[in-house]
Amino acid sequence: MRLRLGTRGSALAVGQSGLVADRLRALGHEVELVRIRTGGDVERGSLTRLGTLGVFAAELRTAILDGRCDLAVHSLKDLPTAPVDGLTIAAVPARADARDALCARDGLTLAGLPSGATVGTGSPRRVAQLRALRPDLTFVDIRGNVGTRLARVAEGDLDAVVLAAAGLGRLGLGHHITDLLDIYPAPGQGALALECRADRPDLVAALARIDDAGSRAEVDAERAVLAGLGGGCAAPIAAVAHGGVLRAGVFSLDGGATVLAERPLSDTAAALLVADLLAGGAADIAVLDASRPSRLSDLHDDTSLWGGTRSLAAIRVLLPRAEGQLAEGIRAAGAEVVAHAVQRTVPRHPGRGLDGADWVTLTSAATVEALEQLGLVIPATAQVAAVGAATAAAAARHGIRVDLVPEGGEASAAALVAAFPSGSGRVVAPGSAHAGPTLADGVSAKGWAVEVVDVYTVEPLPRLPRGLVAEWSEGHFDVVVITSGSVGRAVGDLLGYRAGIRVVAFGAPTAAALRELGVDPDAVAATQDAAGVVEAIASLGEA
Repeated sequence: MRLRLGTRGSALAVGQSGLVADRLRALGHEVELVRIRTGGDVERGSLTRLGTLGVFAAELRTAILDGRCDLAVHSLKDLPTAPVDGLTIAAVPARADARDALCARDGLTLAGLPSGATVGTGSPRRVAQLRALRPDLTFVDIRGNVGTRLARVAEGDLDAVVLAAAGLGRLGLGHHITDLLDIYPAPGQGALALECRADRPDLVAALARIDDAGSRAEVDAERAVLAGLGGGCAAPIAAVAHGGVLRAGVFSLDGGATVLAERPLSDTAAALLVADLLAGGAADIAVLDASRPSRLSDLHDDTSLWGGTRSLAAIRVLLPRAEGQLAEGIRAAGAEVVAHAVQRTVPRHPGRGLDGADWVTLTSAATVEALEQLGLVIPATAQVAAVGAATAAAAARHGIRVDLVPEGGEASAAALVAAFPSGSGRVVAPGSAHAGPTLADGVSAKGWAVEVVDVYTVEPLPRLPRGLVAEWSEGHFDVVVITSGSVGRAVGDLLGYRAGIRVVAFGAPTAAALRELGVDPDAVAATQDAAGVVEAIASLGEA
C-alpha cells in the first residue's frame, strides 16, 4: 500500500514520523513523508469544526480530512481527548519512557539546583509538582521546539528546562538529561498515536499491525481520567498506568495542595479513579477544564516568547555548518535548525611561520585549529585580533590571549577592519585559501603591511547523511543559510538548490559569491551574526 504520512517540519515531528514510516516500510508499504506546513496553511476558521484543540493536532487532522495525507503521527500527550468525526486512532505503538526530564546547566539535578534558579517549562502540571518539591525555584513559562528550549540553557538564559524524556530520546538528545524526575507525567506521555480516516478500513487494518495492546490499554485509561476530570489542556492533571496500576493526581498551581488516587488497572479503573479524585477535593484546588482557546498565538503571534522582536516559529532552517553560536542564535528566535557541515577543513603548511608579526588576525575557529595542527606559534610579542566572540573563545581554549574583538557581536571581516587601529608595522593574517580580500585590503588601508598566510583550505564532504538528503529533496526545509562562497558551492554540489527553499546569504560577500554560482539569494543578512540572519529570514515573510 502506498501511504502519505503527514508531518510537521520540526525535528521531533519528522523523527517520530520517520520511526513509524520505517515500521510500515518493514511491513511492505511504500511510505512518503508529506510536510504539512504550520501557520499559513491553517486558517483560524478551519479549527472551529475540529473543536478546541492545539494547532499541532489541528493542522495534521485537517490535512487528513482534506485528503492531503493518509495518516499522521501525534504525540499522544498533546492530542485532545475529544474524538473528531471522521477520524480514528488506528494504532498506538509500544510506548517509550513516560517520565519528565530535567536538562540543566553543569549537569545539575533537581536537588542540586541553587535556590532561585530559573527553570523553563510551559506545563502547569510540571510547575505545580515541582513547586511542591522546590518552592525556592523560579519557574519561567516558555514555548518553542526542543532545540529552542535547550538553547536557552546553553546560552545561560535559563538554568534548566523540563522536557519529556521520550522526545529527547527520539531526537538523540538524551545526553542533555541531567535528572529523570519523580513526578506524575501527563496522560499519554511517551506514546505515539497513528490517526487516519475512519472510512478507510484497509488503512485501519494495516496500521493496527503495529499497535501495542499493552501500551494502548495504559494510555486509554490515562486519557479517560483526563476526559473524566474535564479534559483541559492547561489543567494541572497527571495520570500514569504502569505495572497493572492506574495512578493520577490533581495539583494546585502554587504547589500547596495535591489530591492523589490509584486503582488496579481495569476497564472501570478510570471512572472509579475520577470519582476518588473528585471526592478528595480535586475540583477545589484546580480549574479542571482550563484550556487555551488556541495555541496558534503560542507559535505565531507572541514574539516575546522567544525573547526578541522577531519570531521564526514554524520555520525550518538548514544551516550547512557545524553546531555553534550561529545555530543557537537562530534557534533562540523560535526556528527549527538543522546544523550539519557540508565541507571539511584541510590544513596546509604555508612554508613559513608567523615570526616578526606585530599583529596576528584570527578569522575563525578553523584557523586556530589549523595553527595548532601545523605547529605554528603566534609570537609572544604579537597582539592578537579575533573576528568575533566564538573565534576568541576558540583561541582561549588553545591558550592564545586575544587583545581585540569587535564590539556589538558581529563576527565579520568588515567588523574587524572597523575595530582595527590605524598604525604601521606588520600584520600576519592566517586563514583559509578561499578567504576574500576584505580583511587584508581594509587593514592595509589603515597603514599596516599585511601578509596573508593560507593555513588551510576547505573541500566538500564526499557525501551527506541519507536522511538529510532525503529531507532536502522532499522539501522539508523552508530556508538554507549560506555562510560563505565555498559553503554555497558545496551545497550546490551535494544537495542542489531547489525551488521552494529560500536562500539567505550571510552578508554581501557571500551574496556576491552565490550570484557567481548562478544562485540569486532571497535575502542578505545585514550583519554577519545571528541577529542579522534572523532579521533576514523574518524579512522573507514580508516580501
